[in-house]
Amino acid sequence: MNGKIIVYTGPMFSSKSVMMLFAFERGTIAEKKVIALKPKIDDRFGEDFITSRSFGKIPAKNISNISELLNYADADVFIIDEFQFLQGDVSIIQDMANNGKIFHISGLDMTAEGKPFGLMPQLLAIADKVEKEVAICCDCKQENAIYSFYLGHKATDIVVGNNEYISLCRSCWRKRMEKKEKGVI
Repeated sequence: MNGKIIVYTGPMFSSKSVMMLFAFERGTIAEKKVIALKPKIDDRFGEDFITSRSFGKIPAKNISNISELLNYADADVFIIDEFQFLQGDVSIIQDMANNGKIFHISGLDMTAEGKPFGLMPQLLAIADKVEKEVAICCDCKQENAIYSFYLGHKATDIVVGNNEYISLCRSCWRKRMEKKEKGVI
């Protein structure tokens, strides 16, 4: 079996988790041993599931570090959601793919401040395929949102949440960031 790394990235609400559900189903239909994983920090929809807001959920194991993938080395297909929250060395994924493992990974490529998020840049660099998803902009309602925007004021760099974020296009994000910097919102 040829290994590969497929990454789905983009802002919140762009259906990245839906892609994980599809990949899980396809791996199961192909009679592969599939394991779904998610970061321990992400407990928005429960600890033991990867959940799509609209399309269901699949059972998942919790991990914190990429090295924990080695505990599931007998799997053929790895489904990893919310990758931006994981720690560790992405070369483990590269080595496993080089040895025939298939990875479907989703994660935010940018923080709400528009900066590269966690290990996503390194993951994108080793991916065989990257699908950059877009969402509907919450302000102008166009299907071109590439940013997640945090509605409050963060006390820490990472705030795991759902209702505290919206998706915005480049223009609407810039306008809101300017207002936020001026203390208007």
